[in-house]
Amino acid sequence: MPDKIITNEQGGKQSKIASKITEVPPLALIAIGNVMGNGSVKYPREKNGTPSWHRIDSKSNLDHGLEHAANFMELENTACCVDTSELQLQELAHHAARAMMALEMYIIEHDHFGTIRSTEL
Repeated sequence: MPDKIITNEQGGKQSKIASKITEVPPLALIAIGNVMGNGSVKYPREKNGTPSWHRIDSKSNLDHGLEHAANFMELENTACCVDTSELQLQELAHHAARAMMALEMYIIEHDHFGTIRSTEL
């Protein structure tokens, strides 16, 4: 099926896309980028360029992400005694990074490349 062509106000033509990348929260994206950058130092890419996390399935990434979410909530309960905001930020950023890795691997594992480009999720 050919791409639907759209024309903008200036007459520029391009393929219509379903995604709106400019709506991704930029501060969260920066935090996730920091997590991924630190992870790429700790767990370097393979010689062929494949990221280490590509060898971890979606469920394992999800489990690790949920553990970070649980750590975030546990810190919330101890916030009465000490300032845990930086630790909570780290846990939440790691949770979000693992969620993105889980989603990426799920898309790869189930061959949903076309689905994510053509469907409202």
